[in-house]
Amino acid sequence: MEVTQSYSRPSTAQTDNQGTKFNFSAELSRKPVSINAMILNSLGYARIMLSLRKIVKGDWRTPKKDHTAYQEWVAEKYVEQLPEHLKHIEAKKVAFLTQREKLKAKKAGIIKELRPLQVEIEKARRQYYDWLYKNDRDKWMLLDPVISVHKDAVIFEAFSLDESAYGRVSVPIQNLEIFNEVDYGTTNIDFSQALADEIYRVRSYRPAWLKVEYEKVQLSTSIGSNVEKKIDLPESWVRGFLQVQSAATLEGTSINIGAQTLAKVLEILAQKKEKESPRSLRFILRKGEKIKIIIDPWNIEITDTHTFEGENEGEIRLWGRRRLMVLNDLLPYTDKVNVKLLGTGMPSYWSIELDGHRFDVGLSGWTDNDWAKKGNFDLLASSNQKINIDIKKVEQVLIKNLVTTPKEIAAIMNTDRSTATNALQELCKNGQAMYDHITVQKWTSNV
Repeated sequence: MEVTQSYSRPSTAQTDNQGTKFNFSAELSRKPVSINAMILNSLGYARIMLSLRKIVKGDWRTPKKDHTAYQEWVAEKYVEQLPEHLKHIEAKKVAFLTQREKLKAKKAGIIKELRPLQVEIEKARRQYYDWLYKNDRDKWMLLDPVISVHKDAVIFEAFSLDESAYGRVSVPIQNLEIFNEVDYGTTNIDFSQALADEIYRVRSYRPAWLKVEYEKVQLSTSIGSNVEKKIDLPESWVRGFLQVQSAATLEGTSINIGAQTLAKVLEILAQKKEKESPRSLRFILRKGEKIKIIIDPWNIEITDTHTFEGENEGEIRLWGRRRLMVLNDLLPYTDKVNVKLLGTGMPSYWSIELDGHRFDVGLSGWTDNDWAKKGNFDLLASSNQKINIDIKKVEQVLIKNLVTTPKEIAAIMNTDRSTATNALQELCKNGQAMYDHITVQKWTSNV
């Protein structure tokens, strides 16, 4: 599916004696979305945004080995040894088999001649994408980040390259000093490499401004004033958003662990290399006891300072643990990490709050089991019960209020809470609502 994204101008960043100004250019074909605000606690915002960028660049898939040379060697040896095994076979069959092997040998020779060219082509392709990654990241990326301006927060969302990790930055309205009027909604933003580099320059003593603009400018009126980007929009992103939201609505085990505990886990993973299975993190949860984390396959046990007070006692095992490295740079600046575990081999959600800003990471069950292609949590979250209220009316209430809960919808629509929850889940399935498992709220979000 191909889509053209148009921007009134590129996103820019400007640093002067008054501070750092981040001007995000919103996509022109979407509903107008705009906000102009000064970011309070801007250093925390910058650190979280840089962690989000780690997710955008992240690819934790195991590189596939090239076995072509080995297969060619096996084919050559097979051809050499084949006549020995044909001595006792009738002459006609031998003739056919010999002819076939000659053709195979000829084919192997052609492949052998082509292989250096294929290597050169692959090398050139790799060099091109490496150059593109360093010099024009926008064209290398599949999709611009999604930004949602809500009544109580501004949210940035993105997936990793392998689509196994989802990242979300939430900037609450309390951390924004807003100027002028705000146009609420969801859109793509132009997030250039130059803009990302400028985030590194944010300091606590230097104010920072967040500005999302929508300017209806004709593409033909001014050369260079508009940026039009034709990209392949993967349907997997849309489906990935659905799976992340659906999984978040499922019941799970919520715990808090100390930042120093997770830092110790990541330190051990950075120092050691697994050479055998299992490669998992095991959470040992016993009511009234300290939370324990066991790192396999070395059976290293780390005891946290927090006590488990939940009802779901037992052991929960997670895979794809090295993806948690995206949180490493934030751990020195926070005391705790909120974790929601859906079960062994199931997704997990990790949340860190930094100076009032929040960073949420959603990890699929394991690296190869990405959110988009293999997750079907929308089916688990769906209810077989018939929804007896008008979904369109629920959508209009959500658009009007921007933030709501099942309890509020039940009161407004004069129905029970279960029906209201099912209606909101249906909106999540359609990409019209966003679920926040921390505050247990639903937000409007027209992806």
